[in-house]
Parts: sequence; C-alpha cells; structure tokens
Amino acid sequence: MEDNRETFWEKLAKEVSGNAGEDDKAWLKQKRQQDLETETVAKQAEKVWSGSALPKPDYEPDVEKGWQRFQMKVQARTPEVETPKVPVVRKMSLSTLYGIAASISLVILVGIYFLTRTTNQNWTEVRTAANETKTIMLADGSKISLNQNSTFAYPENFQIENRTVKLTGEAFFEVAKAEGKRFTIFAQGTKTEVIGTSFNLRAYDKKEVKVQVVTGKVAFAKTETDDAIFLTPGQEGLISEKTVAKPAKKVIAEPNFQAWKTKNLAFNNQRLEQLATELENYFNIDIVIQNEALKNCRFTTSFQDPELQEVLDILAMTGNLKITKDGNRYLISGQGCN
Repeated sequence: MEDNRETFWEKLAKEVSGNAGEDDKAWLKQKRQQDLETETVAKQAEKVWSGSALPKPDYEPDVEKGWQRFQMKVQARTPEVETPKVPVVRKMSLSTLYGIAASISLVILVGIYFLTRTTNQNWTEVRTAANETKTIMLADGSKISLNQNSTFAYPENFQIENRTVKLTGEAFFEVAKAEGKRFTIFAQGTKTEVIGTSFNLRAYDKKEVKVQVVTGKVAFAKTETDDAIFLTPGQEGLISEKTVAKPAKKVIAEPNFQAWKTKNLAFNNQRLEQLATELENYFNIDIVIQNEALKNCRFTTSFQDPELQEVLDILAMTGNLKITKDGNRYLISGQGCN
C-alpha cells in the first residue's frame, strides 16, 4: 500500500463519492484484492462516507455566524494576537459546498489511513520487575531510564517520523532533538509532547500522573483534549481522576523525584509528612504517621544508595520516633513537634 499512495487516495475518494470511472474501479478492486490493509482502509472509508450527509439542495449556510464562531476559538487560544477584521461575507453556491464536502471527506480518509497504520503497527515492549530498572536507547538518540514495575512500548519501526511511545509506570526521558519532530508519550489517559528535553514521568496504574521537568519545555494534557499546560524546568504537572480540564501546574515539591534513578536521597529541613511520601515512592512501601503532630517534625540528612532499615533506624534515633512494621506498612508514632 506504500506504493502509489497518492493515486490510491485519489481513486478511493472518487469511488466513495460516486465519481469513479470503470478504470478507477478496476484499479481499486485489484489493489483491494492484493492487500488486506488496503481492503480494511477502503471499507472504513465507505462507512465514513455513508454516514456523512451532504447538504440538501435548498440549504444555505449561515457563513457569518460560522466565521464569528471561528474567530472566538482563535481568540480563546491566542489572546495576544490582534483580532482579525471580519471579511466580506458571500453566500456559497451549492457546487462550492459539494466541493468542500468532498475535500473534507478526503481529509477524513487520509486520517483513517494514518490511524489504521498506527493501530495495526507492531510494538516492542520493555518491562521491569520489582527493584529492577532498565535503560532503553531509541533510534533517534533518545534515552529512557525505566523504573521498577513499569512497561515502556515503542513501534518496531520507530523513527524520526514516528516518535510515539507508551508508558505505564515511571521513566526518566532524555529526548533528543530530531529535525524539530515532536516526541509523544501516551500514559494512563494522558499525553506528553516535547521536541527535545529531559523530564520525569510517573504514571502507575490507578494513580495520578505527574510530569516533572528538568530541561526544555513540555506540553502536558489529557489524551482526549488539546487543552494542554506548558511546563518549564523546575515545574510539574499533575492529572488525577478529579482533573476535568487543564492539569494542575506548580513548582516541583519533591526534591528527590529523581532518587530512584540517582540512588541518592537528600532531605534539607524537610517535614516528616513529605519525607514519608518520598520514602514510600522510593522503597515502594506504605507509611502511616499515627500522630498528626509528628507530621511537622523536620529532618536534615542524606543517603547514598540507601537501605530501608538504615533510613528508618536513623529517623527513629534522631527524631525520637517509634517505627514498627505491620505487613507492608510502617507505623510511625512518637511525641510530635509544634
């Protein structure tokens, strides 16, 4: 189907619109018999066309209202741009409408083609188990560090023209610039797009999705919308089940968000509540602080390639805490701090 692509779409558009000649029909029939992908795309195109009604002969579009709605959308997306002047509105003839409808349908057909190619392409998956990390080098020079209990997938034909990947879990991306082509990551109902940058993306199943940027600029949004936020170094974006429109954006609150990769934990006058959250992420455990006043206690310490018991022992000693294990949970109790 890669051969004569333009000819294929031209003849397919003629056929579904009822304008194909006998030669066009014969050419398409032969192609459809020879190639299963071509047959699949052609059938989808026929369904789209049959479900799209052309305007009735007595229909006259309200072009002025359409133009006004278009202006409002443009202004909403780019408020800093000067509002364009409304052009002189002219009614369109029926033949013009049919031409526009045919053009739109052709665009839809092309979209179906590329969607089918994306859906049908084979993907390579890389998985990590508990306490396991991996490094993946892609064909464009991008480097992905994959955290534990994660799955990363990329097309077998991954190349500059097709820089789309999938993630469940956590990974640190160092995306190479490649002729200005965007790099897109789909993860748990979210979409992250960059050109060349480095950032951490955490998207474990049934948990909030978080992007934390180290270098460059990142666009972050829910998959079904283009209403993205733009993140720069030192900023993070957050999407949870409660997120309706744009993701939340703020300054990175976790100084150790790269700890799983660097194997270095550092706390500088940090509240026990935040410290406990970072230990949970690093060691994949649950911590319960049993006394609310304990959450305000602050700690300054650091660990290189730490062991869990080592960290807990030092916290217990320096903070006069009692830490007990209850299954996979660790319970912290003590007097607390003001």
